[in-house]
This record gives sequence, structure tokens and C-alpha cells, in this order.
Amino acid sequence: MNTIIWLIIVAVMLVIEIFTMGLTTIWFSLGAVAAAIASGLEAPVWLQIVLFSVVSILVMVLVRPFAVKVVNKERIKTNVEEIVGETAIVVEEINNEKEKGIVRFRGVEWMARSVDGSILAVDEIVTIDAVSGVKLIVKK
Repeated sequence: MNTIIWLIIVAVMLVIEIFTMGLTTIWFSLGAVAAAIASGLEAPVWLQIVLFSVVSILVMVLVRPFAVKVVNKERIKTNVEEIVGETAIVVEEINNEKEKGIVRFRGVEWMARSVDGSILAVDEIVTIDAVSGVKLIVKK
């Protein structure tokens, strides 16, 4: 009977993984497979639970980082993500204390703030460090 329960857990975890594609429940399905095998070999319930836990955690810790890299390998950056690291030119002095500053990036003017709070003068070339809402966070 325990074998059937473990196989149901495997199926449920796989279905959840198929719908989410988040690499979160696949590890538990592998742990449930190990527990199902142990159950089929008539191992005690406590050993089945231990196997489920240990296999799930081990596979998640050891395989997940590699799997995430493979899955995200062909992920295309969005417009906002792709501008980080690019350069822009200051067209209005950037002064965080006065809450002012504008840069031009690819012909479009953006509100800007400096990463470290330093004042950046007009015509300085800056690197985009992050995007916060509609503001570019820049550094010299």
C-alpha cells in the first residue's frame, strides 16, 4: 500500500512541475521514487521517509544549480535587463540630495540617480548600474 502512496506522490509532484516549470517539485518526485523502491523492498516506513527526505535534499542541492543554468541558458534578457552595464551621458546634473538628474540613453532621456550619492556633471559618461522604477541608477 505504501508503494502506491509514494507513486501517487511521484505523479502529483511531476504534474506540479509540468505546470510550473520552476524546478521545485521535481526533486521531491525523485525522493518519492526512492521511497517507493524501498517500500517495494518492504523497508520500514521510517526508512522510506528518511530516504524520501535525504534523496530529495541531496538531488536538489547537487543537481539544481546545474539544471537552472541549463534551463536559463537560452533565456533572453528583457529590455530593462539588457541596459544594465551600458553607458549613458548626463544631460542634467545628477544630485541625489536635490532629487534631480537626467541622462540620455539611446536617444531617450531618463531620470537618473547616482549609486553612491556623488554629484555627476553634465556631459559625463556614466555606466548604468541598475533600473529602479523609471530611474536609472548610474555610476561614473
